[in-house]
Amino acid sequence: MKILNPAVQAALQSGAPIKLNVGGGTTRRDGYFNIDLVALPEVDIVADLNAPLSLLPDNCVSAVYTSHVLEHVTNLLGLMEELHRVCRPDAMLEIIVPHFSSPLYYSDPTHVRPWGIYTIGYFMDREDQIGRKVPSYYSQARFKLLERRLVFSRSNLFDRLLVPALRAVLNRWFAAMEVYERRWAWIYPALEIRMMVTPKK
Repeated sequence: MKILNPAVQAALQSGAPIKLNVGGGTTRRDGYFNIDLVALPEVDIVADLNAPLSLLPDNCVSAVYTSHVLEHVTNLLGLMEELHRVCRPDAMLEIIVPHFSSPLYYSDPTHVRPWGIYTIGYFMDREDQIGRKVPSYYSQARFKLLERRLVFSRSNLFDRLLVPALRAVLNRWFAAMEVYERRWAWIYPALEIRMMVTPKK
């Protein structure tokens, strides 16, 4: 791990919270520092997400944004524990991943981990889980789920007519989301899952 941007080091030394765009690559997000594996011009912190974020102290992060990155991480349990460690108790984490039924998930040979509506539950206490209870003893990291939405492609007229109704039903009632994933996901695939979580400390 290596900090490339002096502004990151200055913020950490002063105790000011930082915001991380995890796997940001060449995409800038206003107010966020990019952390990625390759030292691209827009990257502020070079780090292997499968290894500890050793240069980031506990409770130094106030927000995390990660879009289409976590499905590439082999050591997801370790990364989630590191994100939990570096995040402040009131930090907000926005996580966007492809749904397991998405053609985009299966098309990319670098994807190593599918996500479904229950995946985040493995990082939640059982009393905080909605629907079917899943084992949470694989990781010590605990998060509280604030929001979970399924997103669908709207690439043609059929999609544009169907998706608003589908989205209104599925994202309002978790039971409907669960039925969709069990019975209908392979007939009408979802594009991605968007979640907002906060660390439970």
